Formats: sequence, C-alpha cells, structure tokens
Amino acid sequence: MKYYDVIVIGAGVMGAATADALAARGASTLLLERFGLGHSRGSSHGDSRIYRFAYEEDIYVAMMHRALAGWRDLERHPAAAA
Repeated sequence: MKYYDVIVIGAGVMGAATADALAARGASTLLLERFGLGHSRGSSHGDSRIYRFAYEEDIYVAMMHRALAGWRDLERHPAAAA
C-alpha cells in the first residue's frame, strides 16, 4: 500500500494549484479527480477568464498582483501543458 503526506480531492484550478504547491514543498501528494481532466462540470471551466484589479481596498489589489505573478509562473510550469 502506498502512503501520501497529502491527498487533494478535485483537480480543478484550486486543487491543482494546491497539489502543485505542496509537491513543490516536498510533500508526497496525490491529486484525485472524479471526472476527466478538462471536463466542463467544474466551477472553473470555459474558454475565457476575467482578471480584475479594480477594488476599493488596497489589500485586494496587492493580492491580485501577487496572484497574477503566480498565474504567470503556472503558465511557465511544465505541468501546465498537461
């Protein structure tokens, strides 16, 4: 029987990002998805996204800039093409 440090349920954008971050930190990680990759049943499917920086609170604008840098890193990650 194989054991993992962490098992992430759901390979959508949040689950995949979580599993990737855990694995990058050295955790033995298993990512499970009920449906096939790229399915249309999740909350983050479709052909386009909108990314906003228009928030009244500066903290949210700062978080969006940090998150965008993370998205750019993910685009360059070899697993992103899978």
